Amino acid sequence: MQRMNKLQLIILNDVGELRKLHIACENMAAEWLLPEKISMNINLVLEEIISNIIFYGYEDDLEHEIKIDFRKENKEIIISITDDGKAFDMLSVDVSAGIDKPAGERKIGGLGIHFVKTLMDSVEYRREGNMNILTLHKNI
Repeated sequence: MQRMNKLQLIILNDVGELRKLHIACENMAAEWLLPEKISMNINLVLEEIISNIIFYGYEDDLEHEIKIDFRKENKEIIISITDDGKAFDMLSVDVSAGIDKPAGERKIGGLGIHFVKTLMDSVEYRREGNMNILTLHKNI
C-alpha cells in the first residue's frame, strides 16, 4: 500500500479552527509513522504559529484563509504556512533575551518564536505579494 506524501489543510482565522489543525497533525503523524516526540513538536510549533497569525496577523474582522501544506521527502517533513496577514518575519525577532529566566520574570511574548526556532531543524520566511510564506523543516 502506497502512502501519501502530501497533505493540505485550509483553515479560517478563527481559534475554533485550531481543532482541525490538531486533527490534521494527528493524521499526518499516523500516515507517515512519525515518532511521538516529533509529532508533538510539530503540533506545538504549528499551534503557536497559527495562533499568532489568528490573533496578530489581521487588522480587520473579515474571514481569511490560512493554508498549511505538509510534505514528506525522504527523512524530512516540510510544512509551508501561507497567509495574507500583515508581513511578519519571525526569524528577524531576537527572543534570546530573558528566555532562560523563570516565567514570572520574562517579558510576555517570544516564547512561541523560541519554540519554532529550536524545535524545527530549519525555518524560512518570504513575502510574495501580499502573502506570508513560512516554511518549516523537521528531520525524522
